Amino acid sequence: MKDKIDFSVVGTLLKKQLKERSSSYRKGNFDAVGFILRWALVAVFAAVFIIFFGRFTEIYLSVKTDGMLDREARLYELLTIAYSLILAALVIGGISQINRQLFDADDIKLLTGMPVGSHTLYAAKLISIYLGQLAMSAVTVLAVNLSVAIKVSLGGWFYGMTVLVCLVLPLISLAIASILSLPYHALKQLLKNRFVISFILITAIAAALFYVYSILLDAVKEMMLGDNLKYFFNEAVMNFLGRLVSCLYPGAWFANFMLQKELLVSGIGILALTVVCLALSMLIIRSLMRWVMQSRIAGAWNFVRRKQSVKSARKPFIALIKKDFLQIFRTSSYMFSYFSIAVLMPLMVYFCMSVGSSIIIKLIGLDCDLELAIFLTVLFGALTNVFCSTNISREGEMFYSVKAYPVDYKAVFFSKIVLCMIVTSVSQLVSAIMLGATGYVEWWAAIFIFVSGLLCSFAQICFATRYDFNHAKFSTEEDGEIKESGNTVSTIIVLGMVIAFLIGGSVLLMRLLFTLRGVEGMGFLTYLVVGVISLCAALFSYFYLVRKLGVKYYEFSGGGQL
Repeated sequence: MKDKIDFSVVGTLLKKQLKERSSSYRKGNFDAVGFILRWALVAVFAAVFIIFFGRFTEIYLSVKTDGMLDREARLYELLTIAYSLILAALVIGGISQINRQLFDADDIKLLTGMPVGSHTLYAAKLISIYLGQLAMSAVTVLAVNLSVAIKVSLGGWFYGMTVLVCLVLPLISLAIASILSLPYHALKQLLKNRFVISFILITAIAAALFYVYSILLDAVKEMMLGDNLKYFFNEAVMNFLGRLVSCLYPGAWFANFMLQKELLVSGIGILALTVVCLALSMLIIRSLMRWVMQSRIAGAWNFVRRKQSVKSARKPFIALIKKDFLQIFRTSSYMFSYFSIAVLMPLMVYFCMSVGSSIIIKLIGLDCDLELAIFLTVLFGALTNVFCSTNISREGEMFYSVKAYPVDYKAVFFSKIVLCMIVTSVSQLVSAIMLGATGYVEWWAAIFIFVSGLLCSFAQICFATRYDFNHAKFSTEEDGEIKESGNTVSTIIVLGMVIAFLIGGSVLLMRLLFTLRGVEGMGFLTYLVVGVISLCAALFSYFYLVRKLGVKYYEFSGGGQL
């Protein structure tokens, strides 16, 4: 019997997914802090993007080529590049979501034993992913189009076609993502047990993205400080952009459609691309879905490796540190979130320091490099140390096995503290060396930033470890991997950001007030305030960690389930 899509079953599967999603908002499962933080960040991002992209639009539309001003051509180029970038982001997100829904989802193995066809299951999963992509498309496309509409007078057609673009872009992105999902999964499987190569590759990609981010920050700085960005778009740059835009399809078709240019050709191109991509994706669905369902029944791929015996027995404390290190290093999501971000922290500090220093000097005429360096070091240090917020939860059911070992509870907890401190110490040290070598601060000030950053990190690690222990939630996954962040992670992120803004904001405000009042030589207050706050935070968090820790450890009988 030919495998056809049963839309009644599709509806049932969609209701199932909706109930599973809504269950995360129930009391006890709802990550209220993370929910508020995510939506606050989305709102801030949208507002900032509209402001700065609107300013960029104004500058770019005033760029001349061959001594002539052609605002319509500039607008076409701008929309083409913007829609192409949005489509690329949607494709990347779609590939990740398809792999997560098909290869990593828990319900696939269960559904393989039910009378559910592969096409039906795929349709349900794809519709669910499309709705998520639709939300992302709406946010990004609306942000771009509203930024443009503020600066350029456009008719009702532009606003009507905005809705169409929001609906069609996810269709094309999912069709392309469906085709690329299998090669992506094969690459993941190839690198699955090649941990060093995976770490280097992931870190290199993240570093490249941060480099692009630094370029954008520099462009934002130029827009805030003047119109210097306009002179970047010389004849050579504009010629390159012209050649690039001529190759960016379907972004160019969408831009033409929005501006009522070449409507027939653009419409046919968009329709043909959508149909072809969907047809190609459907051709691989049968083999893809059957292979996925069979692989979930048969189990994961097995890698045969030469067994190595332990040459010598290790001390329990060292063995526990190595266990935690290998658990993180051999889990790709942990590796990126924990180790890769720690490696990239100095880059983040450097990029933001180079932009923020000149902006502050331009806006308030005050050299606050020391205060800014302290703020950025504490802020990015707090974001880097997020992995300490799952020190207990990521153990999963293995925590009970460790508890049964003839090992003192102090070794169990402080092995985690030491590992976290080793990682953050390297990041903090490289950041301090970078600040001193680039001349943003004196070397003795760099040493102070390193010490205060370590104290703040120690405080965060101790507090997060005990907080996670008090609210431990173990994953129900077979490998114990935490797929979604919980309240603990969100709470630690928010607390770290609050402390960073408290320290950085207070010393910056004091420096500004004393300078405006003509009081000189008060820089020592920065060291005093930061030193006192960091030391008090470290002492408080340490006592919070060790208070009745032994009693709590031996009475611990079970964590909740994620």
